[in-house]
Parts: sequence; structure tokens; C-alpha cells
Amino acid sequence: MNIRIAAGMALLVLLAWACQSSKTPDKKADKPPVEVTFPYEKADSLLGFEGCDKGLYRADSAESFEISYGVYRVQVKNNSDAPGQEIVAIIDSTGRRLTFPPLDEGGYFQGKWRNFFFVDLGTAADVRKLNVYKEEGGLLYQVHQTEYLPHEAPLVSASGSLWYYAPIEEANMREKPYCPDAEQWRKDGLRIGYGQRCLFDLTQRMLVRKSEYTCVPLQ
Repeated sequence: MNIRIAAGMALLVLLAWACQSSKTPDKKADKPPVEVTFPYEKADSLLGFEGCDKGLYRADSAESFEISYGVYRVQVKNNSDAPGQEIVAIIDSTGRRLTFPPLDEGGYFQGKWRNFFFVDLGTAADVRKLNVYKEEGGLLYQVHQTEYLPHEAPLVSASGSLWYYAPIEEANMREKPYCPDAEQWRKDGLRIGYGQRCLFDLTQRMLVRKSEYTCVPLQ
């Protein structure tokens, strides 16, 4: 008798599970994305690469925002008739406004580290440019420009070096990196590109190219 009761209970559990599995998914699960209500603020927001400074982010519309770092406030507004953004850094202690130069390729603010500011450039998705600016004495100086591969995003190390992969020709590499996905990329109609690890010391303004390489898919 105990075996029959146990078997009956197991069957009921199985039927209940089957009925639950056959139900139509709850439509409430497919909720639309949450709409942002302006003005929108977010404290300790990280804008840009890993290692960049955090600040207070405030957006008054979908087309413009300001991020306050305590020493600087950076105001960013999307260009209405051209690619890129209008970028202005304000020195809080003096109120001095530093306007980043407009560029034909457009420029997109990618955060700051101390008194260094990063602006991303270009229209291609697989190879980008990066300008590094420095504020000193109330003036803005460009201290570095490079092409980089966004396949692995740049970062700022704790010691103050900008790490990134710069494009490199295959013939110029000391050794070819292992690239397990290369054949699939070719089947997908993509080219194989290569990058070399670079370290730019922001405070010393010194560039080091390491014998470390990576492979990436290119359009």
C-alpha cells in the first residue's frame, strides 16, 4: 500500500510540473525598458575606461550631460549636424572654461584621470583614435594621439599609465600570437588584424611598446 501511495504522489507531482511547463509565458516578464526621467543624476559614476576617475553625473536631456569631478566639471553636448560632441572642461576654482578643439572625425569624451582627459575619435568600429589632453596652468595641451583597437578597451593603471593595443602589421611583429578564431573570422568574411600592447606613462609622457600581441577581427 505504501508503494502505491508513493507512486501515486510521484505521478501527481509529474503531472503538475508538466502543466506548469506548458503554460504560456507571463507577458509581464517582457517589460519595456525603463525610460529615463530628466534631469537624471548618478553619484560615483565611471565614465570612460577602466581606471578613470569617478564623478557626479547629471543629464538634463538625452543630448547633453555634465559630470563633476570636484576639481573639474566637464560639460558634453552631442553635435546636432555633425558626428561627435562639444566638450568643455570647467576649472571649478577659477571658473575658467577650456573648450576641446573640434575635429573633422568627431570627438567623444571618454573620461579623465587627474588632469588628463581622453577623447575618442573616428567613424570605424574596429580601429579608433584616441587623443589625450592635459590641463596645466589653466591651459589645455594635447600630449598624445594614437590609433587603438577597441576589441580590448584601453585602461588606466594604478601607476598612471594608459594601456592599449595599437594596430601593427603582421610583418612588424616579433612573433605571431595564437589566434584560435582566425579561421571562423575568415569564413565570416572578416580580415585578421593584429595589435601590440602599448603603455603610455601619462605623467612622464613616455611610450613603451611591449612584445605582447593580440589578434582581432577587422571589417
